[in-house]
Amino acid sequence: MNLHSQILVIIVSFFFGIFFELLHTINYKIIYNKKKVMKVVFTFLLIFIQSLLYFYLLLKINNGIIHLYGILSILVGIIIFYYVKKLLNRFYKNKKK
Repeated sequence: MNLHSQILVIIVSFFFGIFFELLHTINYKIIYNKKKVMKVVFTFLLIFIQSLLYFYLLLKINNGIIHLYGILSILVGIIIFYYVKKLLNRFYKNKKK
């Protein structure tokens, strides 16, 4: 695999991590007061569809080869989005006061 496709996998994985955390947050807000069975079903479907989407993107970029740096890039995207969301929530709470 050449350097261009490796960099592309890292960038796509990073933004997919942000996308994953964003959809997880939206999913949590939507099903917050629903029944437990519905929570499990919707969460399972969401993660399953996102996994299929990620593997489809990998298939298009580098023939579906999974590398450790792709998974780490997803985790970095999730962590960064989590802390940015936390900072924004804190900023808006302080602004309301």
